[in-house]
Formats: sequence, structure tokens, C-alpha cells
Amino acid sequence: MKLKNLLTTEATDELRKITSNSRSREEFSKYSTEFKKLVYDIEQDITFQIYSSPNFKNTFRQLVGQELTFTQSVGFELTPKKKGAAWHLDTISFSYIMPEDLGYTLWIPLDPIKTREQHGGIAYVPRKAYSGDAYFFLLDQVVKNGKVDEVCQFEDFKRSNFQYASQMEEIALESCKVEHDFEVGDALLLDKFVWHKSCPLKEGTLPSRKAYVMRFVGSHSRYSKAFLDGMYSLIRATGEEPQTTFGYKALAHLKDGDPISEELIVKT
Repeated sequence: MKLKNLLTTEATDELRKITSNSRSREEFSKYSTEFKKLVYDIEQDITFQIYSSPNFKNTFRQLVGQELTFTQSVGFELTPKKKGAAWHLDTISFSYIMPEDLGYTLWIPLDPIKTREQHGGIAYVPRKAYSGDAYFFLLDQVVKNGKVDEVCQFEDFKRSNFQYASQMEEIALESCKVEHDFEVGDALLLDKFVWHKSCPLKEGTLPSRKAYVMRFVGSHSRYSKAFLDGMYSLIRATGEEPQTTFGYKALAHLKDGDPISEELIVKT
């Protein structure tokens, strides 16, 4: 869902400064190979001011029908020589909540997005066209039934990355994707069941495209250590390390099924 004029110029200027001044951590550098920059947990005072403002809270309460709890921020920078992220769901970004519970990503471009010119934005597929909830259900069944180790031995698993769409799915997703132009101050709201991908930035006036992401969970979302462990085991079986350890560091004191609220999140 595109949200026009969500943020002020002052807010986007501050978010751009945070993103520009942040450095990717070396242990996650392999995930940044298709971005010039990808860095987690860069929230500062302006981040808090945005998500705690009455107007922001009221807007999102009307959009999603519940209170939202901020969990994490991510900064991105994309250049013409980088591809960005392929078609994917936020399986890892929200691996710390129950598979059926909702999480939300607010993507905030910090440069204008012109799809007919340089592009560099995001493409997504509405849930009514092709929802990702069935894939979360599939992963949940693998974890619940103790089949993670078995799945990791499958040839199909070894040949592909479970975090991304298959080639067949890519064909379907490309056929029904939605892309928007954005002005600075606009944003895109996606829930975790929405397939999405980066759109490459073409050569042109902009040397790079920066974006800031804010992630939220709904007021009914519950912690899931079991799903978190299962997803991280699957990632490590691919020979990679998880992009973020937020679910462990910030929520380690919670038990499976505990509700997640702002006061329960340990600041890291």
C-alpha cells in the first residue's frame, strides 16, 4: 500500500543522514553483495519520534486495525551496478513471531523513484493475487514436525535458497507485480505475506538510491522461539549466517506464545 506524504522533509533528511553515516557490520557483509549498503538496527531519536507520534499511530491504526509495535530498522543503499534483493517474503525478518501472526514493513525511499526513468524502487504482488501465507505454513510444518535436518539434505534445498521465490514462482510474480513512483516523503507498507523485490537502479542522474525501513509487529503478535530456531537452522544449512540476531538479543527473555510489546523489547 502506497502512502503519500507520510513523512516531513525534516524527518526524511534525518533518516537519510542516519543511513549515509551507518556502516555495515562485517559479519553480515555477504548479504550486502547486491546492495552498496545494508545495515540493521540504526534507529535513532528521529525513528522514535516518527513511530510514537499521535498522527503516525492513528494513521496505522486505521490502516491495519490494531496497534503496532516498532521492532527494528534497516538502511539500504542501491547503486546501478547492484541488483538488490530478488523476490522474497520476510520469513527471516519476522522469524521471531508465530508464522500466522502479522508483521509489517514500512519502506521509506529517501530519493525520488521514477519507474520510467532510473527506477530503483520496489515491486510487489498484492496478496489477493498471490499470497505468501501458504509458504509460512509450509515452513511452520517443517519446524513443528522436526523435519529441518531432513529438509536440509534434499537436493532441491541444496540447489536453491529457501528465502527466495523459485524460478516458477518468479514467472508468476513478474506477471502480476505492482510498481509505484515515489516522492521523498512517500512510503510503502507491506505485511510479511506480501512477495516483493528490489528494482535495479539504472544509470542516470542519481548516483545511488537510499531507503530506510521500519519494521513493526501487530498488537496480537506472539513470540516464537521454535520458529526462530528453525529458520536460523535452515539459513546456516545453506552455509550462510543470519542477517540479524534481533530475535535472540532483544527478545531472549520471552517464551513461546508471549505477546510482544514495546516495553518487552530489550534495546540492543
